[in-house]
Amino acid sequence: MRKRLFLRQRLKFAPVAVSSAARRVVDRLSNSYQKVFVSPEQVSSDRYKNLGFKYFQQGHYVKARDAFFTYIDAVEDRDPGVLYMLAMCFKNMDNFKEEVDFLKRAEKAEKADPEIINALGEALYNIEEYPEAIIFLEKARKIAPGDASIYYRLGVCHEKLSKPAEAELFYKKAIALDPLQVQYHQTLGFLYKAADRHKESIACLRSALDAEWRRKNS
Repeated sequence: MRKRLFLRQRLKFAPVAVSSAARRVVDRLSNSYQKVFVSPEQVSSDRYKNLGFKYFQQGHYVKARDAFFTYIDAVEDRDPGVLYMLAMCFKNMDNFKEEVDFLKRAEKAEKADPEIINALGEALYNIEEYPEAIIFLEKARKIAPGDASIYYRLGVCHEKLSKPAEAELFYKKAIALDPLQVQYHQTLGFLYKAADRHKESIACLRSALDAEWRRKNS
């Protein structure tokens, strides 16, 4: 205890370094000493958090999930970043309901994060919860108005909810933002076909073929 107190005092009263190189050394030493005084519980929990990221990067999603859960249980933390990573673990494990659950928790903890909002809108879209998906996709659209995929998903949601006029507008916006995306042209063509708008349907399907050719030859 006396040795730790002595180290604290030395850090507290250390003179300010003159050169930038000396300042970097002091900063590095300060960080090292700081780690000495972190509680063993915090060191252990941070280890599990770091393990979670490492396992995720390696594609070991079950191990990553378990490591993140251990971190959360140890510190009773509701870090939106960790909750988001848990959602991504479940997404890669094809457990989409759990993905949505953890994205909702992350969004509740950090309401202004565009990545979380966009991911939640997409996840709700994937499990066909279209009315709720629209709510978050609209939020995502305001944050990233140039993202064609958001407009496309909004179009699908409205089409599934029997709102073809709204769907048409969103599909057209998606095509305007990303004209080489074949799926956007095809989906709009099928929408026209279902409405017996055959000339427009044929035009869209031709546009899809043209987009496919342009993608291959670009």
